[in-house]
Amino acid sequence: MDALGINFGFLIAQIINFGVIFLLLRGVVWGPLLKTIDKRREDIEKGLEDARIASEARANAEKEAESIKTAARAEAQKIVAESRGRGEEAGKDVLAQANTDAEAIRAEARVKAEEERSQLLSDMRGQVISLAIAAANRLIGESMDEKKQQQIVTEFFSKSPENVKGLGSNIEVVSALPLNDNEKKDILSKTGAANADWKVDPAILGGIIIRAGDKVVDGSVRSNLSALSARLN
Repeated sequence: MDALGINFGFLIAQIINFGVIFLLLRGVVWGPLLKTIDKRREDIEKGLEDARIASEARANAEKEAESIKTAARAEAQKIVAESRGRGEEAGKDVLAQANTDAEAIRAEARVKAEEERSQLLSDMRGQVISLAIAAANRLIGESMDEKKQQQIVTEFFSKSPENVKGLGSNIEVVSALPLNDNEKKDILSKTGAANADWKVDPAILGGIIIRAGDKVVDGSVRSNLSALSARLN
């Protein structure tokens, strides 16, 4: 080894130092990070399971509504058979009321499912942002200022597209995650709209879509990726 210009003792010391540093990093940094990511993944899986249960509840409500309609039809047919005169009109009234009741159940189930979905996504927003920041740090290999991290990720999900002023007094706003009150005020201020219907669609990935009548301003990440893909092809 000396003939090759290598100090064998120094080499052994370096190997030992490297092994110690590797074990320290593995125990102190990598292990806790993996545990944190696993915990957040479990929380997200639980949230998705809750969403599935809410979806099943909505399906059960649909079945209940259909059962009410079926029973009402049978009652209406019975009334018509007993009295073709007044019975036919009464049967129509019963069927109409049943249809109204069934539609009310469907509407209530849709509203409840949407509220639960929005609440679930709202509860998960902090976890999604934390995971996004952790993933960004892993990719760039260093940590950014915490305030800057929060700003970048928040803008990713809530930044309004350009040229949205004067679209109309009533708009529809679609975001990938539920917006907070300050973000909603900011969008209303930039558009000049008086009222907004706030909708959540995780499929747009990030950014904001604003609709006003037949006008659509699409600033979503999904749209930007599609445009990039088209240019590359």
